[in-house]
Amino acid sequence: MRTPIVVICLGLAAGAAIGAEFQVHQSNRLFFPSRLIVGLGSVVRFANDEKFVHHAFVDTPQFKADTGDIPPGERRNIVFSQPGLYTVRCAIHPQMKMTVEVSEWE
Repeated sequence: MRTPIVVICLGLAAGAAIGAEFQVHQSNRLFFPSRLIVGLGSVVRFANDEKFVHHAFVDTPQFKADTGDIPPGERRNIVFSQPGLYTVRCAIHPQMKMTVEVSEWE
């Protein structure tokens, strides 16, 4: 008898709906995942899993966003309202970087 093969797909690939929600963890002074592809208007929730404060932000000419300080155990959102490729950084820990690609999917 053959054993069936099960394929599990994670929501990090193309095909996410416009306005979807994604979660990014901040742990070991890293963003995880380090890259997201999202649809226009998507909410990216930054969860601080550490024992110290983080502060995620995007600062480009076409799009600016800032979570403010994120205390340990708390979450803050950024809504990506402009298409483009953005680097998210932590204002407190300069080594923390991630990339968010925002597409105008339908």
